[in-house]
Amino acid sequence: MTDETSTARTIEVDADVYDVLQRTAASRDTDINGALRYLIEVPTPPATGDDED
Repeated sequence: MTDETSTARTIEVDADVYDVLQRTAASRDTDINGALRYLIEVPTPPATGDDED
């Protein structure tokens, strides 16, 4: 078993993406990292229009 050290990474995003992250962070009472974790962990809704009825 290997122990890996944590590394910090910088990711550049478009201003619109940053705006969404800021608004999500504010509504969740967290920071940008918390908003990213929230958006990654939230289950995605099923796509509509896939029914063959």
